[in-house]
Amino acid sequence: MTRELACLLLKRFSLATLLLAVGLSGWSGELGAGDAAHFLRLGLGARARGMGGAFVAVADDATACYWNPAGLSLISGFRLGGAYENRFGGLVTTQYLVGAYCEKVFGTGFLWFNSEPYSVYFVSASRRWDDLSFGISGKVYNFASRLQSANGFGFDLGTILRVPLEGMDLTLGLVSRDIGWSVIRWHGVGVPAAVDHVAWVTRLGMALGGEVDFGIWLWATDLEIALRRPPHQEEENYLSRALELSASMGGELCLGDITLRAGLCDIRLQGEVPTAKFTFGAGVCYQEVGVQMAWILTSFGPTYVLSAEFAF
Repeated sequence: MTRELACLLLKRFSLATLLLAVGLSGWSGELGAGDAAHFLRLGLGARARGMGGAFVAVADDATACYWNPAGLSLISGFRLGGAYENRFGGLVTTQYLVGAYCEKVFGTGFLWFNSEPYSVYFVSASRRWDDLSFGISGKVYNFASRLQSANGFGFDLGTILRVPLEGMDLTLGLVSRDIGWSVIRWHGVGVPAAVDHVAWVTRLGMALGGEVDFGIWLWATDLEIALRRPPHQEEENYLSRALELSASMGGELCLGDITLRAGLCDIRLQGEVPTAKFTFGAGVCYQEVGVQMAWILTSFGPTYVLSAEFAF
Protein backbone atom coordinates (compact mmCIF):
# COMPACT_ATOMS: atom_id res chain seq x y z
CA MET A 1 0.00 0.00 0.00
CA THR A 2 1.48 3.36 -1.02
CA ARG A 3 1.68 6.23 1.46
CA GLU A 4 -0.63 8.31 -0.80
CA LEU A 5 -3.31 5.62 -0.59
CA ALA A 6 -2.86 5.36 3.19
CA CYS A 7 -3.32 9.12 3.59
CA LEU A 8 -6.41 9.00 1.36
CA LEU A 9 -7.97 6.23 3.48
CA LEU A 10 -7.21 8.17 6.67
CA LYS A 11 -8.90 11.28 5.26
CA ARG A 12 -11.96 9.26 4.19
CA PHE A 13 -12.22 7.67 7.64
CA SER A 14 -12.17 11.15 9.21
CA LEU A 15 -14.80 12.40 6.77
CA ALA A 16 -17.04 9.38 7.37
CA THR A 17 -16.93 9.97 11.12
CA LEU A 18 -17.84 13.63 10.62
CA LEU A 19 -20.73 12.80 8.28
CA LEU A 20 -22.06 10.21 10.72
CA ALA A 21 -22.02 12.83 13.48
CA VAL A 22 -23.90 15.31 11.29
CA GLY A 23 -26.40 12.68 10.20
CA LEU A 24 -27.20 11.70 13.78
CA SER A 25 -27.35 15.28 15.04
CA GLY A 26 -31.01 15.40 14.04
CA TRP A 27 -31.85 12.38 16.20
CA SER A 28 -34.05 13.06 19.20
CA GLY A 29 -35.73 10.96 21.83
CA GLU A 30 -36.15 10.46 25.53
CA LEU A 31 -32.84 11.63 26.94
CA GLY A 32 -31.09 11.68 30.26
CA ALA A 33 -28.51 14.22 31.30
CA GLY A 34 -25.91 12.58 29.06
CA ASP A 35 -22.22 11.77 29.60
CA ALA A 36 -23.01 8.55 31.45
CA ALA A 37 -19.98 6.53 32.60
CA HIS A 38 -17.92 9.73 32.66
CA PHE A 39 -15.30 7.94 34.78
CA LEU A 40 -14.18 6.12 31.63
CA ARG A 41 -13.24 9.36 29.88
CA LEU A 42 -10.38 9.95 32.33
CA GLY A 43 -8.38 7.18 30.72
CA LEU A 44 -6.53 4.16 32.10
CA GLY A 45 -3.04 2.79 32.46
CA ALA A 46 -0.12 4.39 34.30
CA ARG A 47 1.97 4.90 31.18
CA ALA A 48 -0.70 6.81 29.29
CA ARG A 49 -1.88 8.73 32.38
CA GLY A 50 1.71 9.74 33.19
CA MET A 51 1.93 11.28 29.70
CA GLY A 52 -1.17 13.38 30.32
CA GLY A 53 -3.41 10.93 28.48
CA ALA A 54 -1.94 11.86 25.10
CA PHE A 55 -1.93 8.28 23.85
CA VAL A 56 -4.19 8.01 20.78
CA ALA A 57 -1.27 8.11 18.32
CA VAL A 58 0.94 5.91 20.57
CA ALA A 59 -1.34 3.03 21.68
CA ASP A 60 1.41 0.43 21.39
CA ASP A 61 0.59 -1.70 24.43
CA ALA A 62 -2.38 -3.79 25.58
CA THR A 63 -4.36 -0.71 26.70
CA ALA A 64 -4.86 0.03 22.99
CA CYS A 65 -8.22 -1.73 23.49
CA TYR A 66 -9.27 1.51 25.17
CA TRP A 67 -7.07 4.26 23.71
CA ASN A 68 -7.13 3.26 20.04
CA PRO A 69 -7.90 -0.31 18.91
CA ALA A 70 -5.81 0.24 15.77
CA GLY A 71 -2.74 -0.05 17.99
CA LEU A 72 -3.34 -3.74 18.68
CA SER A 73 -1.76 -4.65 15.33
CA LEU A 74 1.43 -2.76 16.34
CA ILE A 75 2.30 -4.94 19.35
CA SER A 76 4.04 -8.33 19.14
CA GLY A 77 2.99 -11.64 20.66
CA PHE A 78 0.90 -11.93 23.84
CA ARG A 79 0.41 -9.15 26.38
CA LEU A 80 -1.28 -9.46 29.77
CA GLY A 81 -1.71 -6.57 32.18
CA GLY A 82 -3.67 -4.93 34.92
CA ALA A 83 -3.81 -1.81 37.06
CA TYR A 84 -5.12 -0.32 40.27
CA GLU A 85 -6.03 3.36 40.48
CA ASN A 86 -6.81 5.45 43.55
CA ARG A 87 -8.61 8.58 42.31
CA PHE A 88 -9.13 11.96 43.96
CA GLY A 89 -7.40 11.20 47.25
CA GLY A 90 -9.21 7.90 47.76
CA LEU A 91 -12.76 8.93 46.83
CA VAL A 92 -12.88 6.43 43.94
CA THR A 93 -10.91 3.31 43.07
CA THR A 94 -10.75 1.62 39.68
CA GLN A 95 -9.00 -1.40 38.23
CA TYR A 96 -8.66 -3.18 34.94
CA LEU A 97 -7.43 -6.48 33.48
CA VAL A 98 -6.37 -6.68 29.85
CA GLY A 99 -5.09 -9.24 27.39
CA ALA A 100 -3.91 -8.74 23.81
CA TYR A 101 -2.36 -10.77 21.02
CA CYS A 102 -0.91 -9.89 17.62
CA GLU A 103 0.07 -12.29 14.86
CA LYS A 104 1.81 -10.56 11.94
CA VAL A 105 -0.75 -7.93 10.84
CA PHE A 106 -3.77 -8.99 12.95
CA GLY A 107 -4.31 -7.96 16.56
CA THR A 108 -7.03 -8.77 19.08
CA GLY A 109 -7.68 -7.81 22.68
CA PHE A 110 -10.02 -8.03 25.66
CA LEU A 111 -10.29 -5.53 28.52
CA TRP A 112 -12.35 -5.42 31.71
CA PHE A 113 -12.56 -2.05 33.47
CA ASN A 114 -14.28 -1.60 36.82
CA SER A 115 -15.26 1.42 38.88
CA GLU A 116 -17.80 0.26 41.45
CA PRO A 117 -20.60 -0.32 40.73
CA TYR A 118 -19.82 0.04 37.00
CA SER A 119 -18.08 -2.51 34.78
CA VAL A 120 -17.19 -2.09 31.11
CA TYR A 121 -16.07 -4.96 28.86
CA PHE A 122 -14.11 -4.34 25.61
CA VAL A 123 -13.52 -6.78 22.75
CA SER A 124 -11.22 -5.34 20.08
CA ALA A 125 -9.65 -6.26 16.75
CA SER A 126 -7.15 -4.59 14.43
CA ARG A 127 -5.63 -5.00 10.96
CA ARG A 128 -2.46 -3.39 9.63
CA TRP A 129 -1.48 -2.56 6.05
CA ASP A 130 2.14 -1.42 5.95
CA ASP A 131 2.12 1.92 7.85
CA LEU A 132 -1.65 2.14 8.23
CA SER A 133 -3.73 0.36 10.89
CA PHE A 134 -7.47 0.21 11.52
CA GLY A 135 -9.23 -1.12 14.60
CA ILE A 136 -12.66 -1.58 16.14
CA SER A 137 -13.85 -2.15 19.71
CA GLY A 138 -17.23 -3.38 20.87
CA LYS A 139 -18.06 -2.77 24.51
CA VAL A 140 -20.74 -3.64 27.04
CA TYR A 141 -21.66 -1.37 29.94
CA ASN A 142 -23.05 -2.91 33.12
CA PHE A 143 -24.21 -1.30 36.37
CA ALA A 144 -25.56 -3.20 39.33
CA SER A 145 -26.70 -2.20 42.82
CA ARG A 146 -29.39 -3.34 45.24
CA LEU A 147 -32.05 -1.02 43.80
CA GLN A 148 -30.99 -0.30 40.24
CA SER A 149 -29.29 -1.90 37.29
CA ALA A 150 -28.30 -0.67 33.86
CA ASN A 151 -26.74 -1.98 30.69
CA GLY A 152 -25.73 -0.72 27.30
CA PHE A 153 -23.62 -1.41 24.23
CA GLY A 154 -21.26 0.79 22.23
CA PHE A 155 -18.45 0.64 19.71
CA ASP A 156 -15.30 2.56 18.83
CA LEU A 157 -13.34 2.96 15.59
CA GLY A 158 -9.70 3.97 15.34
CA THR A 159 -6.84 4.36 12.90
CA ILE A 160 -3.10 5.00 13.14
CA LEU A 161 -0.77 6.16 10.36
CA ARG A 162 2.98 5.89 10.85
CA VAL A 163 5.10 8.35 8.84
CA PRO A 164 8.85 7.62 9.10
CA LEU A 165 10.98 10.75 9.02
CA GLU A 166 14.73 11.15 8.80
CA GLY A 167 15.99 10.37 12.27
CA MET A 168 12.48 10.43 13.82
CA ASP A 169 9.12 8.66 13.74
CA LEU A 170 5.89 10.59 13.27
CA THR A 171 2.57 8.91 14.08
CA LEU A 172 -0.95 10.26 13.53
CA GLY A 173 -3.95 8.76 15.30
CA LEU A 174 -7.71 9.15 15.23
CA VAL A 175 -10.30 7.40 17.38
CA SER A 176 -14.05 7.91 17.69
CA ARG A 177 -15.57 6.37 20.84
CA ASP A 178 -19.18 5.50 21.60
CA ILE A 179 -20.18 6.44 18.08
CA GLY A 180 -23.77 7.65 17.96
CA TRP A 181 -23.91 8.04 21.77
CA SER A 182 -24.03 4.60 23.39
CA VAL A 183 -27.40 4.07 25.09
CA ILE A 184 -27.55 3.12 28.79
CA ARG A 185 -30.93 1.71 29.90
CA TRP A 186 -31.76 1.82 33.61
CA HIS A 187 -34.08 -0.58 35.44
CA GLY A 188 -35.10 -1.08 39.05
CA VAL A 189 -37.86 -2.17 41.40
CA GLY A 190 -40.21 0.78 41.85
CA VAL A 191 -37.94 2.94 39.66
CA PRO A 192 -39.21 4.22 36.29
CA ALA A 193 -37.23 3.01 33.30
CA ALA A 194 -34.82 5.69 32.06
CA VAL A 195 -32.39 6.15 29.20
CA ASP A 196 -29.05 7.89 29.34
CA HIS A 197 -26.20 8.28 26.85
CA VAL A 198 -22.44 7.97 26.91
CA ALA A 199 -20.65 10.97 25.42
CA TRP A 200 -19.56 10.60 21.78
CA VAL A 201 -15.85 11.41 21.99
CA THR A 202 -13.48 11.86 19.05
CA ARG A 203 -9.75 12.25 19.63
CA LEU A 204 -7.05 13.35 17.20
CA GLY A 205 -3.49 12.58 18.20
CA MET A 206 0.08 13.09 17.05
CA ALA A 207 3.26 11.51 18.40
CA LEU A 208 6.89 12.20 17.54
CA GLY A 209 9.81 10.11 18.74
CA GLY A 210 13.50 9.56 18.22
CA GLU A 211 16.82 8.67 19.79
CA VAL A 212 19.50 10.72 21.54
CA ASP A 213 22.87 9.70 22.95
CA PHE A 214 21.46 8.90 26.39
CA GLY A 215 18.05 7.40 25.55
CA ILE A 216 14.84 7.31 23.52
CA TRP A 217 12.33 10.16 23.66
CA LEU A 218 8.66 10.40 22.76
CA TRP A 219 6.34 13.42 22.69
CA ALA A 220 2.58 13.24 22.05
CA THR A 221 -0.44 15.51 22.02
CA ASP A 222 -4.20 14.87 21.71
CA LEU A 223 -7.21 17.02 20.94
CA GLU A 224 -10.53 15.76 22.33
CA ILE A 225 -13.90 16.72 20.85
CA ALA A 226 -16.78 15.47 23.00
CA LEU A 227 -20.52 15.68 22.39
CA ARG A 228 -21.95 14.82 25.81
CA ARG A 229 -25.42 13.88 24.54
CA PRO A 230 -27.63 13.91 21.42
CA PRO A 231 -29.63 17.08 20.74
CA HIS A 232 -33.12 17.44 22.15
CA GLN A 233 -35.95 17.98 19.73
CA GLU A 234 -35.94 21.57 18.41
CA GLU A 235 -33.11 22.44 20.78
CA GLU A 236 -31.34 25.73 20.14
CA ASN A 237 -27.66 26.38 20.80
CA TYR A 238 -26.99 22.67 21.02
CA LEU A 239 -23.22 22.88 20.60
CA SER A 240 -22.85 25.50 23.32
CA ARG A 241 -24.67 23.13 25.71
CA ALA A 242 -23.22 19.77 24.73
CA LEU A 243 -19.81 20.34 23.11
CA GLU A 244 -16.63 20.03 25.18
CA LEU A 245 -13.15 20.68 23.83
CA SER A 246 -9.97 19.78 25.66
CA ALA A 247 -6.38 18.82 24.94
CA SER A 248 -3.59 16.83 26.52
CA MET A 249 0.14 16.56 25.98
CA GLY A 250 3.04 14.73 27.47
CA GLY A 251 6.23 12.86 26.88
CA GLU A 252 8.55 10.17 28.11
CA LEU A 253 12.29 9.62 28.18
CA CYS A 254 13.55 6.05 28.26
CA LEU A 255 16.93 5.65 29.97
CA GLY A 256 17.67 1.97 29.57
CA ASP A 257 15.35 0.04 31.88
CA ILE A 258 13.95 3.22 33.51
CA THR A 259 11.47 5.62 31.92
CA LEU A 260 10.44 9.06 33.15
CA ARG A 261 7.22 10.81 32.11
CA ALA A 262 5.39 14.11 32.54
CA GLY A 263 2.42 15.81 30.95
CA LEU A 264 -0.62 18.05 31.11
CA CYS A 265 -4.16 16.65 30.91
CA ASP A 266 -7.61 18.22 30.57
CA ILE A 267 -6.26 21.44 29.09
CA ARG A 268 -9.22 23.76 28.46
CA LEU A 269 -10.40 27.33 28.74
CA GLN A 270 -12.41 28.40 31.78
CA GLY A 271 -13.68 31.74 30.52
CA GLU A 272 -10.48 33.30 29.20
CA VAL A 273 -8.18 31.46 31.60
CA PRO A 274 -6.53 28.18 30.51
CA THR A 275 -6.56 25.37 33.07
CA ALA A 276 -4.81 22.01 33.17
CA LYS A 277 -3.80 19.17 35.47
CA PHE A 278 -0.16 18.12 35.88
CA THR A 279 0.79 14.47 35.52
CA PHE A 280 3.99 12.62 36.35
CA GLY A 281 5.06 9.05 35.88
CA ALA A 282 7.88 6.54 35.91
CA GLY A 283 8.38 2.97 34.80
CA VAL A 284 10.77 0.09 35.21
CA CYS A 285 11.18 -2.74 32.70
CA TYR A 286 13.00 -5.97 33.44
CA GLN A 287 13.19 -8.46 30.57
CA GLU A 288 9.52 -8.98 29.58
CA VAL A 289 7.89 -7.35 32.61
CA GLY A 290 7.05 -3.67 32.87
CA VAL A 291 5.79 -1.86 35.98
CA GLN A 292 4.48 1.70 35.58
CA MET A 293 3.41 4.37 38.06
CA ALA A 294 1.62 7.69 37.57
CA TRP A 295 0.58 10.63 39.73
CA ILE A 296 -2.08 13.14 38.64
CA LEU A 297 -2.73 16.38 40.51
CA THR A 298 -6.43 17.34 40.68
CA SER A 299 -8.48 19.86 42.66
CA PHE A 300 -10.22 16.94 44.44
CA GLY A 301 -6.95 15.39 45.57
CA PRO A 302 -4.12 13.41 43.97
CA THR A 303 -4.73 10.36 41.81
CA TYR A 304 -2.28 7.45 41.89
CA VAL A 305 -2.02 4.71 39.27
CA LEU A 306 -0.01 1.49 39.40
CA SER A 307 -0.04 -0.87 36.42
CA ALA A 308 1.93 -3.82 35.12
CA GLU A 309 2.18 -5.58 31.78
CA PHE A 310 3.78 -8.90 30.83
CA ALA A 311 4.94 -9.80 27.31
CA PHE A 312 5.17 -13.40 26.12
